[in-house]
Amino acid sequence: MPDEILYDRMKTIWTGTDERGEIIWNAVFLDFARYWGFQLRLCRLYRAQIKGKIESGVKYVRRNFLCGLLGREPANLSDFNAELRRWVAEVANQRVHGTTHEQVLGRWEEDRIHLQPIHRRPPYPYRDDEQRKVARDAYVAWRGSRYSVPWEYAGKDVWIREHGGEVDVRYGAERIAVHASATKRHQVLTQNEHHQGIPLGGSSRPGKTLIHIQQSAPVVERRPLDAYESLATGGSR
Repeated sequence: MPDEILYDRMKTIWTGTDERGEIIWNAVFLDFARYWGFQLRLCRLYRAQIKGKIESGVKYVRRNFLCGLLGREPANLSDFNAELRRWVAEVANQRVHGTTHEQVLGRWEEDRIHLQPIHRRPPYPYRDDEQRKVARDAYVAWRGSRYSVPWEYAGKDVWIREHGGEVDVRYGAERIAVHASATKRHQVLTQNEHHQGIPLGGSSRPGKTLIHIQQSAPVVERRPLDAYESLATGGSR
């Protein structure tokens, strides 16, 4: 594992900067980097020297390996991977790299002694959480269906995941809702306690609760018409 890795400005890596201009890293990816023990670096804007490095590698594989397969395409994925490994060993690793001007395999043997050993560490324990915004009616959308959450979280960003036949909704480290997974798309799953106590709320239709604040019209004093007539003529009553 390298000591440091430079990344492009993708939302899977960073989410913005704070008021001091400090980088706000994607929370899951920052935890991933800490788990493997490498430092994160973000490339500078409009810096031509570091742009296009990944794209160049993709172009090399496409133009040299994939184009070389035309007319003899592998029958399945296993054949494809075997052909790719052969090409890497016999072609890609044997070439002299255009930037380092050294043989790729030879440079790799020099670089690998400076990498951190991972000591057979198990894979990063990641589960596929996704961020969602809770709608104003206190529901969150997930894979074609809608799930209720406590109304206090309306308008807030939550994390949602599905595992073991359940949909789990969290706000930060707190679990705020758990539902059985929908059996088909376009279902609305509601737990009544999530919508209890909504201030001045009401139901517009089954399965959907509106959260709003009622505003009453101002109270106007009622006077007889002759009071206005007296005022207009300058008299008194």
